[in-house]
Amino acid sequence: MHHGSFSPAWGRTTSVTNATSATAAVALPKTSDEIALANTSATAIVYVMITPYLDEATVPTGTAPTSTTGFPVLPSSQVRLHVGPGLKVIRTIASAADGAIIITPGVGM
Repeated sequence: MHHGSFSPAWGRTTSVTNATSATAAVALPKTSDEIALANTSATAIVYVMITPYLDEATVPTGTAPTSTTGFPVLPSSQVRLHVGPGLKVIRTIASAADGAIIITPGVGM
């Protein structure tokens, strides 16, 4: 478990608009082993799913999260998750089409 500081991958932050259907996959840098997730919605819960993959030539669509299978990011909150190094994508779904999830990959120390 990481309790140290977080070093963001500068210039790699992306934002995904919250939607009630699963969003497209966003590729995360393979050198990043942690991500910070900030939910800008005051009302919607965002559910997140990380999918690892092996073939660098083909970025997969990733596993679609649902409100029962994804990791919940509560409204107006930020969390940091250890996702491990390697190739991976993130997909999200929200309880309402309100706000966005801001995804910042990085490295934990």
